[in-house]
Amino acid sequence: MAAGAADREVAAAADAALDRVGLAHRGTALAGTLAHGEKRKLEIALLLAGEPRVMLLDEPMAGVSAEDVPELVAVIRSLTGDSGRSVLMVEHHMDVILELADRIAVMHHGALLACDTPDTVMANATVQEAYLGEAL
Repeated sequence: MAAGAADREVAAAADAALDRVGLAHRGTALAGTLAHGEKRKLEIALLLAGEPRVMLLDEPMAGVSAEDVPELVAVIRSLTGDSGRSVLMVEHHMDVILELADRIAVMHHGALLACDTPDTVMANATVQEAYLGEAL
């Protein structure tokens, strides 16, 4: 493949990844000029460019403004679907986890407290005591 064709192929893949996360309109912007939520989307686009089967996301909502969370949640939700891709995510925003997760693993002081569906984990008395206190 000629260098020009390879460059066009890479550029097309980058454009597709940016489009997938809703950043096609910012394709010529420098990463440093992006808002924090846009930077999180860019990180996901960079991952997508590698066409992974499993994506590991470490606290993708950290530092993201409340108004940007729903759009970022929608991007993360779109990563699986019928693509056969799995997403493993560490996140402390329970509303986000409950909205996105098929299964939740809850750790406390290095020990696994529960691993099940969101409804089952949230109903787990040990989880409630560890994270919400004994008042429940």
